[in-house]
Amino acid sequence: MKLLELDNPREAIAIGCRLLKLFGLGRDERFKLVYWLQCVAYLAFSIVPRLLVEIEDMVALMRLIAELVFVVYLCLQIMALYCRRRQLYRLVDMLQQCIDIPYSEQIESFLIRSNVKINQSSAAYARFFMCVYVLYCTMSPLASGFVYIRNQRNATGVQEEFIITTEMNLYDLDIRYNPLHYSIYAGLIFVLSAISSLSLCTKDVIDIAAIKTVTLVFGIVTMQIRDLHEQITQERLNRVIKSHSNALSCATQLEQALNLSVLFQFASCSAIWCLMLFYILLMGLDSRVLSVVLLLVIVSIETYAYCMLGSQLTTQGEDLLMALQQLSWYDQPVPIQRQILLMIRRSQTPLILRAGKLFSANVVQFGDIVQKSYSFFLVLKNVF
Repeated sequence: MKLLELDNPREAIAIGCRLLKLFGLGRDERFKLVYWLQCVAYLAFSIVPRLLVEIEDMVALMRLIAELVFVVYLCLQIMALYCRRRQLYRLVDMLQQCIDIPYSEQIESFLIRSNVKINQSSAAYARFFMCVYVLYCTMSPLASGFVYIRNQRNATGVQEEFIITTEMNLYDLDIRYNPLHYSIYAGLIFVLSAISSLSLCTKDVIDIAAIKTVTLVFGIVTMQIRDLHEQITQERLNRVIKSHSNALSCATQLEQALNLSVLFQFASCSAIWCLMLFYILLMGLDSRVLSVVLLLVIVSIETYAYCMLGSQLTTQGEDLLMALQQLSWYDQPVPIQRQILLMIRRSQTPLILRAGKLFSANVVQFGDIVQKSYSFFLVLKNVF
């Protein structure tokens, strides 16, 4: 697929930028018609129909609440993509400038190999989302096909409900018993799921690739610093200072670009986890829980990816600081000593991926989220 192929091994976040453009959020400042049409369709056929559902029992209520939380989270992420697109493109340009700088042969080889690996993982993640999308859209219609056959053979006249992907009432359509209405509903879910999958895939691919590429830039600076052990000259030191300053600017821009995305991710994942787990507990092993399980898996992968990559970014910053501290700066002329000490001082601030200045994205934070989600789940289980 041309969309997921890498043309230039030095291109920064190539797959993510293509997906962002496909979603209707290109670099130009024109009115984003494709994007806003998707937003209107999602509002009219995903959020409103869920608010029209008549609740009959606790199981339906828990599923509706869990899906509403997920849909609201998805809408927030879609809106956040629009709000932060300029910052994302600015970050891509800054990273591209860092990648285009000429380096030594060893660093150049490491840079190209790592950047290709980042883009390949982005393409693999996009393909994974395609598979999840196909699975999500086909499970319920296939199961409903068997329901239709059983209903046709049923001599008692008691009709079995079709398996619906999400808990909603599609205005005046009888999507639970009427085959034609259910077919319209299945086609609509196909379109809505495409919008959801593309938005989440775009958000994840571009955010994950951005964190990985910023980490790569700091890794390159670390290698440049370690190369100074052989000989510290003013010319070589100036190149390292410029690379270090560019890397810190990229880290600042990364936090600004991902601030909203990580905040919405952490703020909603606990509620999504505990509600969906409680619904699965109430339903047991049933075909109706498969779509919920898929949503649960996606949210878990997203949250863990942010936390794991945030920890890797922090570790890379610590490695850079260690490399600076191991330089024999005390044997150098006073002007060089001052420059190295200034770099050390600037590097002493930890590289932390933050969510709205409230959370830090790291593996420890992920463990805390899991603990809190399980505690809420136990409360729901004991109360109901």
